Order: sequence, then structure tokens, then C-alpha cells
Amino acid sequence: MYIPTASMGYNGSTNDNARSPGQTSLHSGVPRQEEKDATIQQLVERVRQLEHTLSTSSQSSRSIAGTQAEKPFVEPSLGHFVKSKFYGGSHWNNVLEPYDALGNSNITINTSNNRVEINTKSELYTTVAECKRMARRIKASRIMQPSILREVQAFIPPRHVCDKLVECYLQTFEEVFRILHIPSFMKEYEEFWLDPAAASPSVLLVILLVCAIGVVFYTGTEQARLRADCSKWLQAAESWLSAPHAKSRFNMAGTQISVLLLLARQVCSVDGDLVWVPGGRLLRGAMHLGLHRDPSGIGKMSLFHAEMRRRLWATILEFTVQSSLDMGMPPMISPDDYDTLPPSNINDEDLTMADTVPLQPKPLTEYTQCSIQIAFYETLPLRLEICRLINSLRLSLSYDETLKLGAEMLTVCQEKTSLLQSFLNSSAQRAPNAFQIKLFDTLMRRFFLCLHRPFYTRAAHNPKFYYSRKVCLDTSLIIATPTIAMTENAEDDWVRLTYRGVGFVKSFFLHSLSTIYFELTSRLENERENLLSAPLITSRTSSQPVLPPELQPYYKLLLYARRVTEMRLRKGEVNAKGYAWLCAAVARVDALLSHTDPDAAVLAAAKKAVSDTASIMRQAYFDEHGEHIDLSRSGPFAGRDYGRGEGPDDVTGTPQNTGQNASGADMVGTWPDGEDMDWERLMRDDGLDMGWGLGGSPESWFGWGWDMSV
Repeated sequence: MYIPTASMGYNGSTNDNARSPGQTSLHSGVPRQEEKDATIQQLVERVRQLEHTLSTSSQSSRSIAGTQAEKPFVEPSLGHFVKSKFYGGSHWNNVLEPYDALGNSNITINTSNNRVEINTKSELYTTVAECKRMARRIKASRIMQPSILREVQAFIPPRHVCDKLVECYLQTFEEVFRILHIPSFMKEYEEFWLDPAAASPSVLLVILLVCAIGVVFYTGTEQARLRADCSKWLQAAESWLSAPHAKSRFNMAGTQISVLLLLARQVCSVDGDLVWVPGGRLLRGAMHLGLHRDPSGIGKMSLFHAEMRRRLWATILEFTVQSSLDMGMPPMISPDDYDTLPPSNINDEDLTMADTVPLQPKPLTEYTQCSIQIAFYETLPLRLEICRLINSLRLSLSYDETLKLGAEMLTVCQEKTSLLQSFLNSSAQRAPNAFQIKLFDTLMRRFFLCLHRPFYTRAAHNPKFYYSRKVCLDTSLIIATPTIAMTENAEDDWVRLTYRGVGFVKSFFLHSLSTIYFELTSRLENERENLLSAPLITSRTSSQPVLPPELQPYYKLLLYARRVTEMRLRKGEVNAKGYAWLCAAVARVDALLSHTDPDAAVLAAAKKAVSDTASIMRQAYFDEHGEHIDLSRSGPFAGRDYGRGEGPDDVTGTPQNTGQNASGADMVGTWPDGEDMDWERLMRDDGLDMGWGLGGSPESWFGWGWDMSV
């Protein structure tokens, strides 16, 4: 072993023997054996001296540590935890040592994190603790304590209904987005029913949110009434999380409630299109709790809590990238910002709070309750990159880069979905169900669709982009096709999700459907132009519209989507745009097939759709509340038609019609017979382009709140 000494030069040779390149040694050619032996002996003696010095220094350090707290070195760039909160390298906690002036008798070393802390047995600690208790009491006297309203507790369904709702949640979302430890949750659930009044707010809210998500898949006779109740449950959770003294809820239990609330808002259609903003708040809160740092580098932590932290972080990241894709925004995080490992491939019954022996994960070829989450997590870097590039303001994604990323995305999607399907087709005791596989596949494929979608319409004028047109159409057909046959009244969990969901559900529904509609109408219009330009071809002899066989799947999906939007209204949807658009779209296709005026057909279908919507919404209100809605000027809703706010629109400055008759809801029911509706006034709250010919894109027809011509 070569050990340079203090007398050696920079190149490792001794000062006595160091020579310039021009100098030579008298004995350079014939080194003597005696000199070699002497050199070796000197080196051995030097090593012995260094070992003795090191041993003496270690003993001295241990002796000093017994009387004086040693200050450990903390790498500022890595940050550290204080009271379960993570503080990064630039935080002042990393450059300030608050215990220097306290004296050795008042400080000690915390062996779990190797940091200096106050000695809990000292008189100083007792005094500080008393001050802290007074501070808590003073702060508590200044605020209203967060509480669950009695009326919300009164809305909790009977035990047998809650059991079904919990079962609905567990068989759909929990194995896709891991939020709860199922055995621990079921234990708290059973304890809640033994004494509901004794349940803590956090336990009650978790149960309420789980039940709210389950309402979407519940088929009992109480389903309509439960829809109205679950909105109140979500409002109670939101109020509890945003109440004063949020510090007391800034923990793992509060994070679980926040994640459940984010999912419930999208599934139950309660402000579910606005989750990108609270999702960003949730992401930052999770990072402040240190979920972005793998537990292996944190210090002493139980195996149970370490695994739950990994699961929650993976779910929060999944919500982040999905909501960013929905909103068309950058994800605001990259793989360089976290080092948390994927969750272990284990089932919940294999994970307990008492575990002390390292976990033994199952092979990835064996399905567990974490298999789907692991598959999501492994593809996150690629999907974060896709989301960043397609929503970047300064980067223009080239077609070659699009093809490269698309090929990677399609490959991993097919591999992961095939693996999950192999579990379903195997004889194993545990396997994912059809809903979970469909949801995973759809949430993965939508990244591929969004990546190629900008080149889809360009393919009509440039054959270079034909591949994008083909893969967008194929992907849209896969996404839009339900898991069961598209027959009347056929329902399963996936169909029920499309009846209620917004957020990511609405996003993939519109993306796939708009592609199918474009393809269908463009081909029919091309065929119509070809017929008009061929004078030798006579008119059709059959009065029935003839649809080419290759277009029939597109038309069937369009009809199916129209039925889905109608069912959404019957299930409580309060937005008429989707159903009106689908009715107009089908009418346009039928007109192209029958060679009639498309614009006239679209307008007639849209008028009928709005009239039907009013009747459906009245019935939906009656189903939920047991009474008919009263929109008269003297009724309970007089003056309570809420628009987007008072004053001008925030973006365009256009005055908004708010207050009485702002939404136009009562105008539909009281419209004079024989008089045309004022479409612009009726739909003003949404700023729609009422060009019912649908010549533009369906996405632009839906409009997002302003007239782009302003």
C-alpha cells in the first residue's frame, strides 16, 4: 500500500531523492537489496505509527463525547428533518446551530438523527416546555377549532350501506392509487361503528371520503340521495383541511385525507376540473414532510411507516403528472427532485406496524396490491418528460423527438398492460380486475395520444404525419371502447366511472372522442365531395344512409358516447354542453350520410338536446331531494343563480351576466312557445362559440371561458 508522507513532494517522491528530468542516480541501474529492505522497514514502521495515532485519537474523541456534546457535520445541500418536517439546503436551519449558547449540561446528541438537541432532563427543558404549553393554549383561544358539523355526521349512511360503499372503493381505486393500509383502515372502520361519537375527525373524514368515492359505483336504491350527501362530505373535508391552525393537520393522516379528497373531487364531480392547483399544494406539502426523500436515508423509522411514505409519494406524483396533462401545464417536478424508491411488491397483510425484520418483496412477475402502483412509478420519468415537453412555452418538440418518445411510451405501456392481463388470465389467487387494468392502460395511453395529437390534424395535408394520424385513431378507439359490450343499460364499474367522473376521466374521454369524430366526419365529407365531383354517378337508389364498414366502429362509439353524456345528466351532471355537443355531432354525421343540410340538422338536434336536458335535470333533482325544483321568482332559489363572479371576466374584461337569470336555467322552462331561443344569451356563462356546424375542433367548441376573437 502506497502512503505518501509529509516529507514527500507533490509527485510522491522524497525531497532528498527528487531530481529534475536531466538528473540521474548513480545506482539507478542496479538498486541494492539493502536499500530495498530498509525502505520497506521504514514504511512498515510508519504504518504502525499512524495506526497508533488513529487509535489514540478515537479514544480521546469518545472520552470527550461523554462530557461535551460533539457537533456532527451535516451536509447543507442534503437538508435534514426537524419535528418530522424536511428543510432543504438553503433553509436557515442548515446554517444555524441554536444550542451553542446553552452549555454542555443542557444539550445532548439525538442518536436517531445525530443532531444536537436540548437535554430533556434539564431544568431549561422543563421551563421551555411550560412556555410551549402556554403558547398552544393562547393560540387555541384565538381561533375556532376545526370540527365536523353535526349535520354531516347525521348524513352518514347506515352500516350496511357504508359496508357496500367501502367495498366499492376497495375493489376499484385502492389498488391503483395506494393511499390506505387496508388492514389498518378496516380496524379503524370497525372501531368507528362500535362508538361513532368517539371517532377522531381524521378517522371520520377518511371513512366519509372512501364512502363518497364508493357512491359512484354503488347500485342500491339510495344512490341518488347519496350523490347529494357525498358533496357535503367533500365540503366537510375541505373545510377541515383549510381551517385555522393547519399545523396540527400537517402530518401523514392529513396527507392521506388530502389525497383522498383530490381523488374524490374528480370521481364524484365536485370541482374535479380544478385539481391541478390543490394538487400542486399537496405535492409541496408532501415534500415538506420529506416524502420525496427515501426513508432509508432519513434515520430510524419503522418499516411500516417507511413503506407507507413510499406509497403515498408515488400516488401524489401520479396525481401530479395526470392533473398536469389535464390542465396542459408543466408538472413542476422532475426525477432529479426526488430519490424515493418505488413501493415494495408486497400485499398489505404482509406489512404490519410491528415489523422489524426487513421485508421480503415478491418478484415483479407475481401480482400484489402494489403491482399497479409500481408499474406507474417505473414509467414516471418518461411521462414527466413528455408532459414537460408538450406543455413547454419555450421548447418546440420536433417530429423525430415525438416519434422517439412515442415509441418508448407505447412499448412500456404495452409491456405493463400485458403483464397485468397475464395476472388476470392466470390461476393465481390474487389478480387485478378488468376495471383496474382498463384504468391503468387508459391513464398510460393518454400520454401517447397527447404526444401525437398536435400532428394528427396536420396529417390531412402532409403525408409525413400519417403515422400520427393512425396511432391517434387506434389509441382513441382503445380508450373510448368500454370494458363490456355497448348495449342498452349494460353497466360495470368502468361505465359507472364515465357516468360521473371529471378531471382525468373527462380529459381522456374528450381527447379520444374528438379524434374519432374528426376521423368520421372528414372521411364522410371527402366521400361527399367525391360524389359531387363525379357527374356520371347518379344519386343513391336507397333511402337509407349507407355507412362504410370500416367507419361503423367510429359511429357506434359516437352513439355510445351520446348515451354516456345523457346518463351523466341523469346521474347529477349540471353541464349541458357535453350532451348538446354529442347530439349535434351525431346529427351532423347522419346528415352527411343522408346528403341533407348538416347545419340545419345540427341546429335542430342542439335545440332538442337543450330541451331534453332541462327535463332530465329536473328529474335528477327530484331523485336526489324528493321534491321538484322551484325556479320561480318567489321560490327558494330566487336570486341564487351563481355565475363565475361579479364584474368583468378576469381574462377578457367582458361583463358577465350574473345574478337573476344569469345561468338561464329558468329560461328553458318558461320559454314562450313558437319563439326561437336566444342561444348566445342562454349559454353566455360559458362563452361558447355557437357555430353549430362544428366546423372547428370540438375542443374549441367546448370553450374554456372566453371568446378567442376578442
